[in-house]
Amino acid sequence: MGSSRPETARLAEKLCAIRDSFGLSQAQMVELLKNQKLPAPLRLYAGNISRFEQGQREPPPLVLLAYARAAAIPLEKLVDADLDLPVSFTKSKEFSRRRTPRNAVKAKSTNNKTKTTTKLKTSTRRRS
Repeated sequence: MGSSRPETARLAEKLCAIRDSFGLSQAQMVELLKNQKLPAPLRLYAGNISRFEQGQREPPPLVLLAYARAAAIPLEKLVDADLDLPVSFTKSKEFSRRRTPRNAVKAKSTNNKTKTTTKLKTSTRRRS
């Protein structure tokens, strides 16, 4: 009997960031992945994508290869928790939430979109 492989840290959020950057639904992502040039056809469904992105399941190596090829990134960037995705992928909701500075303040603008601004501490000196 085989042993389960260890969970890959940050993989779920990277997969979600890739799909979000393409602006695709889970079903559309399945089609994109299936259209990649791979050594064997993928058996993949939208429910699989959901479980991968929620960290409930680890994608098989062939699916990881399809993600890397679809995103045009080295497979290593996808599976190595110490490596970040290129900036073009990190603008998704998941990454931007994590990368917001601690002293950032969210404020609503007039068009109901949320903006993030950074408050700088300024010292006030009294002149004598």
